[in-house]
Amino acid sequence: MDVLLIISHQLKEDEFERVQRLFSHMSIIAESDFKAVGRSLRRQEKAHKLFVFLSFDESLPEEWKIEELQLQSPIMVLLKVNKRDLFVFYSFLDSVGLLSKPSADVSAKPEISPMLYQSLEYIEQNLCENDLSLEKVASSIFVSRCHYSRMFKEYFGFGFKEYVMNKRIQKAKAMLQKGVPVTDVCYAVGYGDLTHFGRVFKRLVGINPSVYRGQRREAPSCG
Repeated sequence: MDVLLIISHQLKEDEFERVQRLFSHMSIIAESDFKAVGRSLRRQEKAHKLFVFLSFDESLPEEWKIEELQLQSPIMVLLKVNKRDLFVFYSFLDSVGLLSKPSADVSAKPEISPMLYQSLEYIEQNLCENDLSLEKVASSIFVSRCHYSRMFKEYFGFGFKEYVMNKRIQKAKAMLQKGVPVTDVCYAVGYGDLTHFGRVFKRLVGINPSVYRGQRREAPSCG
């Protein structure tokens, strides 16, 4: 891989996985210990054309003295980075040909684009909002409703509406398992109509939410 991304923070497992999904064609190190970073870079130096040091803060940690690494390849430092910056950075690297990609496999799923990934982040953050819609998600990445719908279905093989329904029902199931009342769950996961919520839940799960809640609460615990 042409680019090595070095993040000067230790990330939680889910955060690291999200960064990995976006930068799937890069090697990534997320490490706050500069000495550990140095050891890793010495092992990998010849394998990369560009080293990118990234921080979500206004500066790298004081002990991060990059010049001491004496790297031969070009170095880029990105500071005070937010999520939108990550998408812009990905697009820049792709535009200048610094993302080495595996040879195409016609049977493989299309590669997720930075725009689609950004839209999934938006959906996740607004999943339980009653007014979440295809139009709003498309607008969040500045594309038309029709274009976004095609892009979404091309990657996932099913539509936006089905994706949101499944995400919401998974969340509803987790809440019902904890004994949260069905009406509260309905509104908490973004549905404004209890009857509609019940129909969607039964179609996807096979039983209505009140029965599901009762079964889960009555199930004996292990141990």
